[in-house]
Amino acid sequence: MIIYMVISEGKNMAVKIILDAGHGGYDNGASYNGRLEKDDNLALTLAVGEILQAQGYEVEYTRTEDVYDSPLQKARIGNDSNADFFVSIHRNSSPTPNQYNGVQTLVYNDSGIKADMARRVNAELEKVGFRNINVSERPGLVVLRRTKMPAILIEAGFINSDKDNELFDAKFSEIAEAIATGIDDTIMAAGLAAAKQEGTGVNASDYQKTGTYMKDHDWADADSEDKMQQGTGNTNMQYQILIGIYRNYGYASYYMKQFMQEGYPVEIYKDDGLYQVRVGVYNDIREAMDAQKNFQEKGYATLIVRAN
Repeated sequence: MIIYMVISEGKNMAVKIILDAGHGGYDNGASYNGRLEKDDNLALTLAVGEILQAQGYEVEYTRTEDVYDSPLQKARIGNDSNADFFVSIHRNSSPTPNQYNGVQTLVYNDSGIKADMARRVNAELEKVGFRNINVSERPGLVVLRRTKMPAILIEAGFINSDKDNELFDAKFSEIAEAIATGIDDTIMAAGLAAAKQEGTGVNASDYQKTGTYMKDHDWADADSEDKMQQGTGNTNMQYQILIGIYRNYGYASYYMKQFMQEGYPVEIYKDDGLYQVRVGVYNDIREAMDAQKNFQEKGYATLIVRAN
């Protein structure tokens, strides 16, 4: 298997981050002694955004005022923005006051750059004084399941914990700085060079709906898969699983290394200025479809493509 090592030639562009202040409008979220989660979420989200913008990131918000959008609408806002990361900020709550305290960050599944970001954010918040609970998988949350980019949901302490509220109010600026640091450290550690390289990812599932792109680039479409299953196609054809398409080589390289560490043969293929991460080589379409299902269960949006 040849691994193509290509240097990105794109123009400089900041990495884009969507910040989501949880709840809003008539949806107060959790509450405690007159304190509303939606207000804490918005204040902290705007503070984190200011820090990230000062660091050179392109920042957009799902809301900047006390308005309501459904979780699905928020996911769509993130997807329509073509952002690189989605960060949702909330506060936790327990069945009874002062039952629990600490920070927790939620992810769709515990893998990839989102899991790394979640751990880095938790570690930074722990330095501020919060108890670091854990990173937890929550595949049922819409803003984690329906967003096309790496997404995390930060629970910045328990709103019905006097200890966490005291820390939240006394060290509000440090908390915002900690979250921004965790995000920035993740991006820099992945070699994405925030604000210095073009960094917008392209989700493979977007191309599945683009017939011209499929034809011009010789994707294995549903019709060819049916023919292969019926034994009428080219039996010498080989297939790969397309995991992602990226405008920035740093993203492609990051995921290539992740899959190599798991023992997969990986290829970075450059086409029309984009970097495709392809995993495996399969001689049979059925084998490729089984592998694709396995990757999809892990949270990857994938396509089966013909090996070049």
